[in-house]
Amino acid sequence: MKTGIQISSLKPLLLNEAQMRQAFAHLHALGCRWVQLQWIHPDVSVEAIADALRELEMESVSVQDFYETVLKDFSYYAGLNAATGGKWLCVSRIPDRLKSPAGLDVFAEELRAMQKRLEPLGQQLCFHPVSTDFQAIPGMDAVEYLLQAMPELALCLDLYHLNRCCPDMPGYLRRHAGRVCMVHFKDSRGDTLVPAGQGDIVWDGVVQACLDAGAAYGFVEQERWQGDPYVCLHQAMDWLGRELASNRYPG
Repeated sequence: MKTGIQISSLKPLLLNEAQMRQAFAHLHALGCRWVQLQWIHPDVSVEAIADALRELEMESVSVQDFYETVLKDFSYYAGLNAATGGKWLCVSRIPDRLKSPAGLDVFAEELRAMQKRLEPLGQQLCFHPVSTDFQAIPGMDAVEYLLQAMPELALCLDLYHLNRCCPDMPGYLRRHAGRVCMVHFKDSRGDTLVPAGQGDIVWDGVVQACLDAGAAYGFVEQERWQGDPYVCLHQAMDWLGRELASNRYPG
């Protein structure tokens, strides 16, 4: 598993090109090589983002945002992913307008249509469920229904969200082996986000299960912080590195 940082962690510090370049330089100094892009202010040009990554020899493997946001401005997100060399365009959250059994079938059709638009660009579609997606429809697991309807759909699993609705994260990861292209390591203490490994989530067996599931990338993520965000991300990266070293994969 290659490890890195989800750029959404630094949203307040990505409001212009100068801030973006400074943020990327900080991440590079932390030893971060791989990133997933999200929430860079749209005033920052695609060319500037691509240049900054290239100059620092960092790689983006994916661009992510809410499904409805990507659908509304598909050309921007697919273009950013293409310009920065990303393999997956990642969309999150089942839209409220489609939270019904019939709506899920419509959502699957819309996702298939988006995947067809990505194929000529050499990109793949990936779905990032949030905790409320699993119980979006009373009496059914909406995420499982969607995955069965779209066996070709890749998964980006945010383990903070998965933990909130799944008591057996290792089991869930292994059940979806081969579909999990990346995972997010995020933690909390109560309602407060903290660096991965410092919160209430029980991580026993989770990193090993990520490896067993074939997750190619693991990104630490923390969108809100009580201290220096770079210290928080550094601590999370160190924790993840130790977890990987203690499992069968050396890091």
